[in-house]
Amino acid sequence: MASHIWSIVTKRDSLWVEWVHSYRLKGKNFWVCKATSNATWSWRKIIQMTHSIRKHVWSDVGNGRNTSAWFDLWSDLGPLGDFLSPRTITDADFRLDDTVFNIYSNGTWIWPLAWRNLFPVLIQMDHFHLNPTKSDRLLWKDGSDCQDFSSSAVWHSIRHREAEVDWSGIVWFAQCIPRHAFMMWLIMKRKLLTQDRILQWDLSRRKNMNMMCCLLCYENYDSHHHLFFECKFSDEVWNMIRGKVGMAAVRSRWVDIIEWLCARLRSKRVEVYVAKILVAAAAYTIWQERNARLFRNQLRPPEMVKDTILKTVRYKLMGAKLKNNARVRKLLGDWEIETETKDDGG
Repeated sequence: MASHIWSIVTKRDSLWVEWVHSYRLKGKNFWVCKATSNATWSWRKIIQMTHSIRKHVWSDVGNGRNTSAWFDLWSDLGPLGDFLSPRTITDADFRLDDTVFNIYSNGTWIWPLAWRNLFPVLIQMDHFHLNPTKSDRLLWKDGSDCQDFSSSAVWHSIRHREAEVDWSGIVWFAQCIPRHAFMMWLIMKRKLLTQDRILQWDLSRRKNMNMMCCLLCYENYDSHHHLFFECKFSDEVWNMIRGKVGMAAVRSRWVDIIEWLCARLRSKRVEVYVAKILVAAAAYTIWQERNARLFRNQLRPPEMVKDTILKTVRYKLMGAKLKNNARVRKLLGDWEIETETKDDGG
């Protein structure tokens, strides 16, 4: 949508842009155009985007011939039309389609002196001068930074932003397993449809709360903390695999596991990489086992789940791009993966 808007305001050489200016705008400035009730869906969406796009479309004024004096963003005051009403403009014998060039003459602005009293902010424009040898140019502005228009620039300017979380490197990292990373993200955001969340949504089920139970241990109803890895079944799985990555002392609690990984987040050691792969694979496989029991009535013992997790990690390591040094070779040997003997250092 922003790309379409950019084509319109820059009057890109295309039949569609010519049609928009002839039949949609009809001589009006795009920024003051409103969607009529019979407008198409796409045109209404374009007009709805103007409120978030307009502040980023900056006109780098040269001679002022291609910049709207009242509606384009070309000064630090913002569009002059934001505080100068159409009546105020026309009463001063200006036109609404005037360019910056039309309101500037002999090195000064030709608006009425009374405007300086009515709108003191205009005094700040005294230092602004046109450059007759330079053409106007539209740029994408984000804060104080101006650059050529691109989809990337638009995305970084208008996307919703949140503070970076400290666990992002545990979920998303180089050579992760994508489906496991997505599962880890859902777990970290507490978005899996566990029974405790369903109970929060459907109050009518609370009377049947005693009938709901974890399908892995058949004791408590499942929740994120219970599944990873506090239930007896997942606790047994975790105790069988944690020693493979040096986490034998880490208890089977999600908080403790994440805390252990976060403490080593900046580490480049291959052991930490394998630990992240293992934790993600364990969470993914436990969730798969839970769903298989719920929807297909298929049960596997903890030993088989453990074997699935370790096999997944082993296959990943066989295809991973790792340095060929003594530490990596030892680790791969522990996973029964053959390696070359050449040492690349590091």
